[in-house]
Amino acid sequence: MPRILLLIVLVWILYFIIKRVVISAKQAKFSPKKRENEDIVLCSHCGCYVPISESKVKDNLVICNNPDCDKPA
Repeated sequence: MPRILLLIVLVWILYFIIKRVVISAKQAKFSPKKRENEDIVLCSHCGCYVPISESKVKDNLVICNNPDCDKPA
């Protein structure tokens, strides 16, 4: 009888260990990627702040990716 109880407890512990590993692996897979710190610039047309990777330079002025800011003045 004690052997059966010990076996049941060991199987129960093993089940929860495996369950935790699977859950943590799923969370790691779907966790958002950390973005590195990026410089922020001011759009010279609309005045909003955007990351430098989402901006462009036109006529020596920094503009955002908004289509209205890209139109000629």
